[in-house]
Amino acid sequence: MRILITGAAGAVGSTLVKGLRDRYQLRGFDRVPMPDLEDTVVGDLEDVPALMRATQDMEVVMHLAGNPSSAAPWDDILHNNIIGTYNIFEAARQNRVRRIVFASRAGLLAAYPENITRTMDMPPRPDSYYSISKVLGENLGYLYATKYGLEFVAVRIGNFQRDRPYPAHPHHLSHADTVQVFERAAIQPGVKYEIVFGVSDSNWPLYDLNHGRQAIGYEPQDRSEVKIPF
Repeated sequence: MRILITGAAGAVGSTLVKGLRDRYQLRGFDRVPMPDLEDTVVGDLEDVPALMRATQDMEVVMHLAGNPSSAAPWDDILHNNIIGTYNIFEAARQNRVRRIVFASRAGLLAAYPENITRTMDMPPRPDSYYSISKVLGENLGYLYATKYGLEFVAVRIGNFQRDRPYPAHPHHLSHADTVQVFERAAIQPGVKYEIVFGVSDSNWPLYDLNHGRQAIGYEPQDRSEVKIPF
């Protein structure tokens, strides 16, 4: 399978590169060099010709590029996360990419109480321009899935840190589970449009992981054991 990873030099992107490069034909896209990959395109998300080159002959796009800060101002989010996301969707459509796996965020449901399990039927409650861009990306995925037949999976990533490979809280996504959830999102057959949580397992059932198991076959390997605060 030929997979393009946008944001391949970032924390999540570089973890995916290391975890997937032995099993798939990977291409990276980022604004900086990507030394862990041989096949790369350097550019930004407003560079449409670069995006067209990057998506050419790809089967799947894992879209992680953009401003990752919840404190980012509107102008940065508009250009990097909103216009940029539209550009990658449109390049993928024109180059007949089969599926987009979109990096969303579990924090879209942060406003809900922690004594209830967060499920996919809860409406997002965005708390920043960054979160707004993730809601838009999920809905753009629905548009492209229904109008153009482009398969789409959004992975609502919890808390990921480059220097913390194992989970210590139900919000956390371990490095191994990062690779697994994105791989399952890319290869699961029969998917048209899905949203799943990208978090590791925990004794505190803060997120509904059964949906991910059923939708894309995501079975977390790592688990946090914490004192539940209620």
